[in-house]
Amino acid sequence: MGTVPEHELASLRTLSGYDQMLEIDRMCKTYGVDEATLRALLQNAPSVQGSPVNAPSTSWDTSHKEVPNFQQATTPTMPTIVDKQQFRFEYDPTREAEQRREQVSQAILCSACGVALGIPDIRPIKVTCPACLFETTYTN
Repeated sequence: MGTVPEHELASLRTLSGYDQMLEIDRMCKTYGVDEATLRALLQNAPSVQGSPVNAPSTSWDTSHKEVPNFQQATTPTMPTIVDKQQFRFEYDPTREAEQRREQVSQAILCSACGVALGIPDIRPIKVTCPACLFETTYTN
């Protein structure tokens, strides 16, 4: 009978339901323990609160992301225009998408997240980025 490392038990504690059941089955086979022993180890093992190993991975670290300033959404801004030839806007094969692609004359970068967007040269134009849902109106 093998021993189960603490980091494996810690990752097992973060799971629940069917995912936990599958992981228990995998660990039983890997470490040569039966399910009752593994569940006993899981219950009896000391869990250190605040430990990064035991912390559930349900929260996202967004400290590196800039939150768009939604106050600017109605303020006209200058788009960052890029060469549209370097991008492929051919991801949707439907007839309607083909008609929309024919109208695309410019490629701009989203002011909030930097994703390339294909737009017609109609001004003013209200653009909603599909990646970050930042909405802005371009007048130039």
